[in-house]
Amino acid sequence: MTQELSGRRTAEEVLQTLKDGNKRFISGNLEHPNHCEESRQSLVSGQEPIATILTCADSRVPPVDIFDQGLGDLFVVRVAGNVIGDHTLGSIEYAVKHLHTPLVIVMGHRNCGAVAAVASGGALEGHIATLGPAIQTAIKNVKEMEGDLINNASKELAKQIAVKIADSEPIIAELVQSGAVKIVPAYYDLLSGEVEFL
Repeated sequence: MTQELSGRRTAEEVLQTLKDGNKRFISGNLEHPNHCEESRQSLVSGQEPIATILTCADSRVPPVDIFDQGLGDLFVVRVAGNVIGDHTLGSIEYAVKHLHTPLVIVMGHRNCGAVAAVASGGALEGHIATLGPAIQTAIKNVKEMEGDLINNASKELAKQIAVKIADSEPIIAELVQSGAVKIVPAYYDLLSGEVEFL
C-alpha cells in the first residue's frame, strides 16, 4: 500500500517522528501527545498506529514513553530478549498487513537481563529456555568484539531479529520487498535514554 493510497506517512517520516520524540524524552521536554479523553474516545472504534515496535518485556523499556507518543500511536509487541516466535511474528504480521504500519523497529537495550542470563552459561529453566538459541547466536557473533559483551550482544540480537522479520514469509517479506514496510534495528540506552538506530 503506497502512501498516496493510504494517506499515511512513509517509514522515513515515521522514523523521524520517533527520533524527535526520543530527543524530547532525553531532554525532559515531553509533549505527551494523545493522552487526553478525546484521544481515548477516538480510539474506541479502531486504531491506526504509526509504527510497530518489537522490544524486550523489561519494565525499564516503555516504548510509548521513550518515543514520547500516546494512546494508539504505537503497536507494541514485547517479549523477553525481543526474540521472535510464531506468536510475535503473527502480531507483527497483523500490524503491517491489517493496520498498515510502514515501520517495524526491533529494539534491544542496555543491560538486558535475558541476554545476561544466556551469557552467564547457566541452565535456563522451563520455557525461559526458548529464548536461548537466538541470544546464543548473537553472543557468539560478538564474543571477540571490544566493549561490553551483553550490550554488544543486545545490538547484534536486534540486527539479527530485524533480518529474520524482514525475511519472514509469506506476509512480511512481500511487504518489505515492495517497499511498503521497513524493518529497523535499534538499541535503547537505559542510562542516557537515547535510542540508537543500528
